[in-house]
Amino acid sequence: MADTRKPKSKPGPNQPGRGSGTAAKPRPQEGRGGPRGRQPDKGKLAKGAAARRLEEKRRRQRTLLWTAVAVVALAALIGLIVFQGRDTPQAENQPVSASALEAGRKAAGSSGVKTFPNAGRNHLSGNQQPSNWNSNPPTSGDHLGTPQTPGVYDNDQDMRALVHNMEHGYVVIVYKGIPADQVDQLRSFAEARGGSKLVLAPWSGLDSDGVALAAWQHLEILQRVNMDVVQAFVNDYMLPDGTKSVAPEPNAA
Repeated sequence: MADTRKPKSKPGPNQPGRGSGTAAKPRPQEGRGGPRGRQPDKGKLAKGAAARRLEEKRRRQRTLLWTAVAVVALAALIGLIVFQGRDTPQAENQPVSASALEAGRKAAGSSGVKTFPNAGRNHLSGNQQPSNWNSNPPTSGDHLGTPQTPGVYDNDQDMRALVHNMEHGYVVIVYKGIPADQVDQLRSFAEARGGSKLVLAPWSGLDSDGVALAAWQHLEILQRVNMDVVQAFVNDYMLPDGTKSVAPEPNAA
């Protein structure tokens, strides 16, 4: 009978033979559990999330810190401005020579300071009017129980309150119908003495256009502003330094 067995093939150059020392390595499985199916490292994810939370917390802390710094700096700036405003010294009242005062009165159309008798000093209620004033504007007489706050005003103030100011040693300056540049001179003078016993306001009750310088029982009328005359009147009658003041309540505010 013929031999039907197939002849054995010889190993090729790339095929290991039976006696080859290198065996074919099995391919790694890429199914579940292989490289393509590997699950993320939960520990690393947790650490990353914690790091992000920490960075976000630090960012919020930095934001709050800078916000607090900004608020404190703003408050300090406002406080400094307010403090400097309060600490600004008042203008000093300068002496006026007799010759300068005489020339100033001529320029202002003033006949000098007039003195009036004490007309009384009783308090009125808000609906009462005085009947004993003896000058215009008044320099004594019945008045309201509360004086006007010192300072510069743009509108008429209640003269009944201003008489109370005079009782405490204030100088009250009122004006009517004078040019704006003269009003500015008076305002600058009064504002430079903020907090002093000084009130400046327009007052339509004057008999004619001009300026009235009023203190308790003393009055000077000017047709025009002259700052030497204004300064001299303040020097004489505004407390605490006015040596000619006869205000009956010099220590009252």
